[in-house]
Amino acid sequence: DINKAPDFTLQALNDSSYTLSKMEGKVVLINFWATWCGPCRMEIPEFNELYESYHEKGLEILGISVSDSKKQLKNFAKSFTVDYPLLYGSPQDMNKIMKDYGGVYAVPSTFLVGKKGSIIWKYPGAILKDYDPQTFATLVYEIEKELKEQKKEDIIIE
Repeated sequence: DINKAPDFTLQALNDSSYTLSKMEGKVVLINFWATWCGPCRMEIPEFNELYESYHEKGLEILGISVSDSKKQLKNFAKSFTVDYPLLYGSPQDMNKIMKDYGGVYAVPSTFLVGKKGSIIWKYPGAILKDYDPQTFATLVYEIEKELKEQKKEDIIIE
């Protein structure tokens, strides 16, 4: 599958580690961002809202910081409420992941990974409801559509 999302394992601020391939069956929004990026900061409340609305239905959001250390992220998290896991890694890890995802050169960049592990939607740039309601609505539509997708074994034919 050429749309298969490249796998990765990264640490989160809460010291858990997250491996994308272990999240199959969930819809995963991957947001590449950085603490120094203004538009990235503006997206956080939007993603918090999505996380609150859809997490129990099977949405995971991973905020992958492309250039911050754990210490920088910890300081950031003290002043910003982020409801979803913030992940970080070494510069080498980040370079590899950004390359694997087709060359992420600008932040924010967002990828939506479907239940079967394929990239079903991506967007380079900030997704802000007030500035670009159409892109935000498209993201919500894609999340809802994928959450409704049933795995073949879940469909019972009477």
